[in-house]
Amino acid sequence: MPRLFVAVPLSQSLKERLQAIQPPKTRGITPMEPDNLHLTLQFIGEADPEAVLEALASVKARSFELEFTELSQFRNGVIWLGVKDNAELKALQLAVLKALLKAGLPLEKKRFVPHVTLARYKRHVPQPIINELIQQTAGEVPSEQVLAFSLFDSHTVDDELTYTRLRAFPLATLKPA
Repeated sequence: MPRLFVAVPLSQSLKERLQAIQPPKTRGITPMEPDNLHLTLQFIGEADPEAVLEALASVKARSFELEFTELSQFRNGVIWLGVKDNAELKALQLAVLKALLKAGLPLEKKRFVPHVTLARYKRHVPQPIINELIQQTAGEVPSEQVLAFSLFDSHTVDDELTYTRLRAFPLATLKPA
């Protein structure tokens, strides 16, 4: 059974910019592969893709712009780029969550913290090194217009984590006044 998650995919140009602020690969620190950079809306886990696709087809939300903040960390070994508070992003995440729950999918109860994972680190990496890596700012990271969200499958190929987009779901665009 595939391991699924719902995410906002990022443009190629944004992924290239994010590579410039990712920590370098060193002993104990592994940057995310550029093709794997995304903003997770909801982790699902093992589930039937068809049931998830059917549930996500009911999600209605508007396109919006993502703006980024600073680098930070989760103590579980993740260095990440924050996302500025955004009502449309929260509405999209809530709509996805409600659609999946309505479809009877068991989901993790976890607070939504919008971010892009840039790297993972092992416990043996000293905290001062992590602190130095996250001192960078994201002021130079361009904003990104979000026009769709997607269902992804997470799997390992030759010991490498790979994310495959199963389907994109377009968001409603605002009509010019």
